Amino acid sequence: MLEECPKSPNCVSSFSQNKSHYIKPIEIVGNVSETREKLIQILKNLHGEILQENKGYIKVAFYSKFFKFEDIAEFQIDSNKKIINVRSAAQTGWYDFGVNRKRIEKIRQELN
Repeated sequence: MLEECPKSPNCVSSFSQNKSHYIKPIEIVGNVSETREKLIQILKNLHGEILQENKGYIKVAFYSKFFKFEDIAEFQIDSNKKIINVRSAAQTGWYDFGVNRKRIEKIRQELN
């Protein structure tokens, strides 16, 4: 299970009980392995740096263009439920201007 978001409004998670942090998991339509490979390609296309990867989990870092702020996104693939649970959070600062939520929604859109 992915870690809960901190109280700061710079994180989204499909496991969050807090409405302001909650984001729906990404549904897997079709083959799980193909979706996983497509997800990895999307993350790379978005200039994500893969930090950790195994069959059911991907951890990636994203850096802002100007100030090089780091966001860490995690993807937990649940083959049985055919969903990808997500958590994405800024590593510094209090507010992220919705960047993490927008990034996850862009990934969701590109996967489907």
